[in-house]
Amino acid sequence: MKNLNKTALIVSFLVLLVAFSVLSMTSVPREFRYTLNGMNPWRGIEGLAFTVKHFLHTGTTLTYLCTVGLIFLIWWRLYSIFNRIWN
Repeated sequence: MKNLNKTALIVSFLVLLVAFSVLSMTSVPREFRYTLNGMNPWRGIEGLAFTVKHFLHTGTTLTYLCTVGLIFLIWWRLYSIFNRIWN
């Protein structure tokens, strides 16, 4: 971790935010898609947590642990892709 690529790190966080914003935009009605409430990335994260809970039938703690793990996994793969592009 001593050779952390800061550009890839920032871009991967931004792409992750955009991905969860798009996920949030798809779950609201058409009138609210391009508002601040419709593009809120936290609603996309809540949607991911709801999906994990719905399909895996887990409790609250395990749902949030799985969600955090999935978010970390997605971010880490994005970082490795961007790191490979810029190195």
